[in-house]
Amino acid sequence: MSINKMGIPWPDLPDGLEDEVIVPLRKQYIMDDMWYLDTEQAKPIFEKQADIIIENNYKGIVDVGCRHGPINALLEKRKYTDYDYYGFDTSPEPIEIARHNWRDNNRIYYEENDWANLRPARFNVDCVIFSGVLLYEEDHYKMFTDIMGFYNCKHAIIQEPYHTQKHFQKGLILKTITDDMAGYNFKEQFIIDAEIFFGRRLVAHI
Repeated sequence: MSINKMGIPWPDLPDGLEDEVIVPLRKQYIMDDMWYLDTEQAKPIFEKQADIIIENNYKGIVDVGCRHGPINALLEKRKYTDYDYYGFDTSPEPIEIARHNWRDNNRIYYEENDWANLRPARFNVDCVIFSGVLLYEEDHYKMFTDIMGFYNCKHAIIQEPYHTQKHFQKGLILKTITDDMAGYNFKEQFIIDAEIFFGRRLVAHI
């Protein structure tokens, strides 16, 4: 965990990274790897997702790459609780934390799983959240359409790092896909400038 000289929450990048190096994407991670996403500065990214859920009264939510499911705490804080939720992630630690935090809510459940091995939800799905996961796949649109088709769902919330950034480290390269999403047909989209590392994010609604 670190803060840069401008006071911006910053990840501890792997040792040995130099200029013009691609920052590795890791499907397996621990919570400390993503700590900056749980700061007050990062909240606008997830608040916008909560806005969309509440404004559209979504009742059956699947969260792909959910981490520890921070969206549920935001919805609960706003007293939006009449919904079913299934979140899955490839990493065991955030799923263990999420299961503990929501163990008393039988409408919210989590699994350690991968999008290549989809499992049905226990409810009708009217919204799928893709929060920073589509960039992991070269054919990200196929991943998107496969998951939407599996859950027979027409609506999605997509959050991805934007292809231009305000807070970044010169010379490092992090994969982005936001300049290659013309086929998604967004209903609405927002650019959120969170005061964190790589904090300019696209939040889009389909």
